[in-house]
Amino acid sequence: MGPLLSYFAQNLVNHVPRDKPLYFLAREGYWLEKAYQSYLNGADIQRESHYLLVSRAFLFKILASDKRSYAYSLKSSFSGAFYDLIRTRFLLSDSQIKQIFDEETAQELVYLPDDKKKIIEVLNQHSTRIEEVITPSKQAYLSYLETLGVLHQDSLHLVDVGYSGTIQSLLGILLDKDTHGHYLIASKPGKHIIENQQAEMHGYLKENVKLGDGYLPLDRSMFLESLLTAPYGQFRGIRLNTFDPTKFDFYYGRKVASQRYFHELEQVMKGALQYCEHAAKYGIHFDVEELEMLFTSYLSKANMVPRSVRHIFDIDDDVTGNGTVNALQFFGLA
Repeated sequence: MGPLLSYFAQNLVNHVPRDKPLYFLAREGYWLEKAYQSYLNGADIQRESHYLLVSRAFLFKILASDKRSYAYSLKSSFSGAFYDLIRTRFLLSDSQIKQIFDEETAQELVYLPDDKKKIIEVLNQHSTRIEEVITPSKQAYLSYLETLGVLHQDSLHLVDVGYSGTIQSLLGILLDKDTHGHYLIASKPGKHIIENQQAEMHGYLKENVKLGDGYLPLDRSMFLESLLTAPYGQFRGIRLNTFDPTKFDFYYGRKVASQRYFHELEQVMKGALQYCEHAAKYGIHFDVEELEMLFTSYLSKANMVPRSVRHIFDIDDDVTGNGTVNALQFFGLA
């Protein structure tokens, strides 16, 4: 983790304009931002950065009435009742779904990708009611982004592990801003026009690889994601605080093992952050081949990870319907 995070931080320092704040996304961004600041400390550099709470599912929710988002929210396969699609994919509660859709519509069986057009028609027909339901969350989230200075940027520099830039694309749609995505691995690098906004994506470890192409750090990215996690579950909602409207109440999904035993994960990451600072201070650099060799040894050889910490490699994969998965067990490394 130390070499990988210091390499990423070094590239961010080298490739992002000094006057542009960096916004670190989702649960992975929690440790990526801390690693970046540790590297800056070691190099005696000052740059602005923020950890930004966001998730695909939450953006699907607050963009549920925006047809520009359907290319992303309806991309993954699904089979089941329309009610379950709206509840799991768009994070709407039971009462919210009943406010918007009648019982017959809610219970109709749908399949993705086959029924994509039909689902879009239903969403479009109910867009006014959807908008009414999601507006409080959407307005609260925009107020939260305002506190981080996001709304004042002419273009956003976003950081995540990777890979296809879905959150970057959705934020560009939500805010009508050009975005620059900085990733370890970028499946779709380069400049793209997404709903009249430019989205530029750059991968510092690898570009132009997709899941299943045989590039181990991507094919087994669950391993990395299980360690790079914030202390709480998936970001699911936000409201203005009832007693103090200048503050926010945040809502999260269930915790997986690495979050329940976060004190153990913190000990692992403490060493990684110290390494980032050390690498910056003494000018220690890694090239891509060295990192791939180090990383691949953990991703392809059984029993490299001590038995006492194997339980922290659980991640949740609720968006795709897979529940909780242990990365080590999944790939036969435990």
